[in-house]
Amino acid sequence: MPGVAGTMLSVPYDMGGMPIRDAATGPPMPINALATALANATPEQQRTLLGESLYPLVDLMEHDSAAKVTGMLLEMDQTEVLHLLESPEELKAKVAEAMEVLSSVAGQQQANNPDDQLASLSLNDGLVS
Repeated sequence: MPGVAGTMLSVPYDMGGMPIRDAATGPPMPINALATALANATPEQQRTLLGESLYPLVDLMEHDSAAKVTGMLLEMDQTEVLHLLESPEELKAKVAEAMEVLSSVAGQQQANNPDDQLASLSLNDGLVS
């Protein structure tokens, strides 16, 4: 029944009374509605709701790393994440900060890669005469 599936997906609430969110279906949930939903949600649902609101915004700034950056931002206090959702400039700064951390970690991992260390050795390094 093709018409039924479309109708079911457009219903704004699931059986538990929590809003169903799909980033592709429309604009992010308004902050007031999000705050109300968060107050009535379990910690797992809270993280999901915040992530679903945050991800599309992060994706616009850093498409290739949106999932990692969103995860990093979700480690912050809930009120700080809500503030980021309300303040595009603050969000932009935090996303830039997260990208710096990811870049730094990637650089450290490359430096610690044994293959890279072997490739940088000279045949004469450390030889005892």
